Amino acid sequence: MNRTLQRWTSLAGLACLSALSMASLAQAQQVYPTVDPKLKPTADSFYISPSSSELAAATPGHVLRYRALPATSLGTSVKEGWQLMYRSTNTKDQPVAMVTTVLIPKTAPATGRKLLSYQSFYDSLTLDCSPSGQATSNSLLEKTFFQSALNKGYVVTMADYEGLESQWIVAKNSGQGVLDGIRATQRFSKAGLNAQTPVGMLGYSGGGFATAWAAELAAGYAPELKIIGAAQGGLPVNPINVAKKVDGTFWAGAYLGAVVGLSRAYPEIKVEDYATPEGIEAIKDIGTRCLTGTPNLLTAYAYKEGADFLKDPNFLDLPEMQAINRDNTMGKFTPKMPLYVFESIGDQLMPIADVDNLVSFYCANRATVQYKRVAGTDHVLGALGLSGGLTYLLDRFDGKVAPNTCK
Repeated sequence: MNRTLQRWTSLAGLACLSALSMASLAQAQQVYPTVDPKLKPTADSFYISPSSSELAAATPGHVLRYRALPATSLGTSVKEGWQLMYRSTNTKDQPVAMVTTVLIPKTAPATGRKLLSYQSFYDSLTLDCSPSGQATSNSLLEKTFFQSALNKGYVVTMADYEGLESQWIVAKNSGQGVLDGIRATQRFSKAGLNAQTPVGMLGYSGGGFATAWAAELAAGYAPELKIIGAAQGGLPVNPINVAKKVDGTFWAGAYLGAVVGLSRAYPEIKVEDYATPEGIEAIKDIGTRCLTGTPNLLTAYAYKEGADFLKDPNFLDLPEMQAINRDNTMGKFTPKMPLYVFESIGDQLMPIADVDNLVSFYCANRATVQYKRVAGTDHVLGALGLSGGLTYLLDRFDGKVAPNTCK
């Protein structure tokens, strides 16, 4: 490690940042060296959050620090890559720090740029599986789903919308994290965007969850954003209904991981108090895993049942669990932008009836929705529907009238 990198990555350097006044921090953007691809996020000081007072002094979407991605992480179509730490707001309405990765293609026009906010299905309990971490190591397989947008010159931003605590499947934290990631990208001068930049949002599965919540929350939380449409699929509309469906199946890890992820957003519910001794050990282990990387959550907990780890066989029906579930079930607000929703009829994880009901709610409240119920039973293969979602957004960017299947 060279001396410059040592200086910037030292905790002493962060302590100096803490000494800045609130007023100066609100305007400051700290520049970090180009990222080391060999350094995992959990060992990287870039991901250490500023203090609560420093975060409180910044507005939502303010860029706190940034750094360049190495050329080896960019691919042939990308001219520049940047990672931004920005200020967002969590479920408890507290200021928090998050990170987004910004890709600027070689074909991006000098003016009039457009922005695609892509929400990864990283479904993780550790930062090491975050989109920013995968982009740094050039292991982000999902790039194929938005490559055509890069080819057309669109700037792409990918927020680590679970936040630094990896709060998986948490509604407000995820949705607001996406919206503030868009704000931060627009405010980042090197992205060549501005407040009038049109934005499209795209995501599947966990990324569909974050996209859907960003769409529901946008009018109240970030009304200034010019969002031309949102495309979302594989939706976990009601987390408890998903948990009940996957309990004891190959996808059982999604149930157990969601319990851990939600517990991080609701610390007043101590999940260890509900667990058996074996469950307490499992909770510690699950907190280091993810669905789309290693150590893998699915393979470790396939075909397990909640009853293997929780004292109460009716854990999901407890009043406190139901209350948390209500906070994180879609259908709180009706999105104002046009929507494209796609769902496999036989999805092994997501109950299609929940998606049907969500779309009915949106339609009843005069949303513009194109809903595609597609044949298939494989949740993973359902991600191929992202190509149709991107086509939908490209049409909205081009000013075409949005289809509406609402009756």
